[in-house]
Amino acid sequence: MKKTLFVMFLAAGIYACGGSEELEKKPISTNEENKNSQIGGEAPAPAPADAKTEAPAVVVEPKKEAAPAGKDGLALIEGSDCRTCHKNDAKLIGPAYNEVAKKYPNNEKNVKMLAEKIIQGGMGNWGEIPMAAHPNISQEDAEAMVKYILSIK
Repeated sequence: MKKTLFVMFLAAGIYACGGSEELEKKPISTNEENKNSQIGGEAPAPAPADAKTEAPAVVVEPKKEAAPAGKDGLALIEGSDCRTCHKNDAKLIGPAYNEVAKKYPNNEKNVKMLAEKIIQGGMGNWGEIPMAAHPNISQEDAEAMVKYILSIK
């Protein structure tokens, strides 16, 4: 019975934490006026014969810089599959975040070590159920997540 439960939890963890998420496909350019037959777009329509040869006004909008990745650990956790196995104050499949915060002091050594466990996965520190690897999470994002977790008391 225990082996069956273990296999079920393992399969649920692998299913919840892994999988092949299809990458979001974004166009290289959203500028509709930038269509050019040399790069595979449509050729611009020829100007009428009686049109003035005045250059169109070009409006250049300032680039909006994206917020630096990995700054908000809670937002990164909420945007990932972490809540499938973890809660802040109660054991689910994995340990509660406040238990992790009690076990590990909030220092750079523990932040790096726990971030690597998020990325590479692990087993044995909290029982027999393994934590699935999350290779798609960057070291910086994993460290932000860990800093948030270790701040919970």
